[in-house]
Formats: sequence, structure tokens, C-alpha cells
Amino acid sequence: MDQAQHFDRSMGGESAGYTDASYGGYGTGGMPGEGQGMDYGTDPGGGMMYDEYMDYGMMGFEFAFDANGRHITAFENMPNPKAQHIHTITRGFEKFAFPKIVRILGSDDLVHKQKGLLGAAELLATGESAVQCLDSGICAAITNLLEDEDKIVRERGAAALEVAAHSIAGCERILQDGSVAKLVKMLDDECTDVRDAAYSALVEAASRSVDIQAVLVSSNTLPSLVEKTVSEEIGRSSMALELLRCCLSGVRDLAVDALLQCEAIRQIKPLLSQDDPAVLEGATSVIGLLCVPFEGKEEAVKVGCVPLLVTLLEDELDSVKSNALSALMYLSIANAGKQAVVEAKGVPKLVHLLNMDDEKVLINVLQVVTNVAEYPPGREELQAAASSLDYLMHHHAALIQRYAAQAKRHVDFKELPYPQLRGEAR
Repeated sequence: MDQAQHFDRSMGGESAGYTDASYGGYGTGGMPGEGQGMDYGTDPGGGMMYDEYMDYGMMGFEFAFDANGRHITAFENMPNPKAQHIHTITRGFEKFAFPKIVRILGSDDLVHKQKGLLGAAELLATGESAVQCLDSGICAAITNLLEDEDKIVRERGAAALEVAAHSIAGCERILQDGSVAKLVKMLDDECTDVRDAAYSALVEAASRSVDIQAVLVSSNTLPSLVEKTVSEEIGRSSMALELLRCCLSGVRDLAVDALLQCEAIRQIKPLLSQDDPAVLEGATSVIGLLCVPFEGKEEAVKVGCVPLLVTLLEDELDSVKSNALSALMYLSIANAGKQAVVEAKGVPKLVHLLNMDDEKVLINVLQVVTNVAEYPPGREELQAAASSLDYLMHHHAALIQRYAAQAKRHVDFKELPYPQLRGEAR
């Protein structure tokens, strides 16, 4: 076999049509056109040079072409994919997922809306997806569904907004799209699950956004929330209290004024006798915040909150004790509050709490001791706390040392050091 035939077969057979002339006229010559040409198959020493590699490479191409042809044939012979069910919802690919879910939420099909809200909550739960969902207008689409006739749609809509409220950007969208007013309206929904979802969404949003707290205060929502703390079941009562606490923590002055005007302390006082820990935590926290202004102190003493707060000093939960002590701390700043603590037999319980390990409880009880020690009968009873105060003055926490030293000075007070301070003539 000559060279041209050998190369011709290695490139696909004799029928391929490759000849000597097709490679620049290199014939059988030593120079072009002279019989002895360059040998593509052997080196000058007679060994194989390119032939094995060319055969192997071309065979690989042939195998690939053949496999590709079989794949195409098999695909063409397959039946068409089955049509999906009319209520099947699929997620769009990458960035197309976000306008698609908004479009689904605007559907007239009930099942599409129900499933779409589940998908919306899932997308809002992840950071990058949440940002793109918010930019696509998902909050407005969800807000439109909060007044839907179907209770499942309303519940899932509120739940999706709760997820959106996990970020500041989500709270801003909720505020811009008017979702707060509709969520407040849902607190009176006939379906208990819808009310639960609405409470959860509002608590989440109010805990992160001062602007949403301001909307709740300005919309006269707080008086109705106070009523709901008593009229609702235990679970929702605690959420109503938490929502009040969020507003008091953020826009304190406006919230305090609104709540004192509707006699919130008097209405919340019965909750101090409940057995539910969440209700007790919420009620003691709200009453404590309402007792910051002088008007709140007077109202709390007047309606009889002090004996109930003193009773809660023996509660099993440290959080309830700490909240009750915080309320008593604000109350005992006023002279009427000091007297009420002593008359409610609160001093022995305060002395007992000085032996606790919880630092938050210790700080609060030391402040109450300092206040009550300014009332002579209270200071006399607090002499029993001298040894405990001496011990706390060497506590490992510097803040507790300082509060213990201050309380010790008040408890050890005998008389004013100078005649002028005692009112005596110079």
C-alpha cells in the first residue's frame, strides 16, 4: 500500500477521495512533482510516526458521532411528556422565579393562590431570594390576598408576611404596601388560625420597625389590643401583650399616653393572677413600662397592682420575678409605692431574693431595696438584709457591687449628717 492510500484509509477509507495532489502536489518524488515525496506514515528511520495517533483519534470521533446519532434516534422515538395537572405549580428558573410567583398570587384559581403563598413563604425565607421577591412586588401581591374569601389564603398570606418581616427591607415593604392596617383588621377575623397568623406577623414586624410601631399607635389600635388581652384566649392574649410591649419599647411616650388614657393598667391587672407563664411575663412587663411616668405609678398603686406583684416574687420563673421586680422598682420610686410594698409584706421576700444567683434578678431587687429603704418602716425591716448586702458588695460582677453598696448606704442610714440638713437652726 502506498503512502497516499495509507493516509486516505486512515482518514476514512478510499472513498474519502484524499490523493497526493490534494496535499500540495507532494507526489512520489523528493521535491514537489518528483516521485519521491515526504512520507506521512514513517520517519526517515523507517518507524511509525503519526499513523497510530491519527487512527485512534478518528475512531474516537466515529464512536462519538455514532453514539450521538443513537441518542437522537432514541429521543425522537420517545412519547411526548405528559401534560401537567391544571393545579400543578412549578418554580421558575433562576430570576424568572420571582415575577412568576407574583403572577401566580394574582391568579383567580383558589388552589394556585394557596400553593403560591406556600412558595412565596419559601422564597422569602432565604436572603437572596427574599430581596428579589420584594423587588418584584410580592408584598403588594400578598397584601391583596389578606381580604380573600378563603380562610386558608388569609392565614397563609399573614404567615408569608411574617417571614417577609424578618428583614428591615421586608418591614419597609409591608409599611409601604399598607399591609399593617389589613393585619390589624384580621385580628377580629372569625377564624382563630387567621387571628393567630395576624398576631404573629404584627409582633414580628413591630419588634423590628419603629415606623410600624408608630403606625399602630397612631391608628388607635392600642386600646383595642388592651381589650383583647382580657377577652382573647391565653395564647392570643400573650401575643397581644407582646405587641403592646413592642410599642412601649419603641415609641414609648405616645404609647404610654394612649394606654394610660384607656386605663390599661386597670384592665391588665387581672392578668397578674393568671397561671400561664407567657401571660404573666407579658402583663408584668407591660405594667412595668406603664409605671415609668408618675401618672402610671399612681394608677398602679391605686388599682392594687402592688400586692399581686409582690406575690409574683415567689414565682418559679426567674423571668417573671425579674419583670415583677422591675415594675416594683418603678413603683417604689414614689412614696405611695414604697408604702404599698411594705404594707403588702414585700420586704421579707426582697430579703430572700438577695440570695439568688441570677444577676438580672439581683440588680432589680437591689434597686427595689434602695427605694424601699428611703421609707423609715421599710428601712427598719431591711436591717435583716445587712449580711446579704455585705456579701454582694464583694460579688464578682462590678455592677452588682455598685448597686449593693448603694443599697447598703440606704439601709444603714440613721440621720442626716449635718444640723442644717436636719432642719435645725444654725
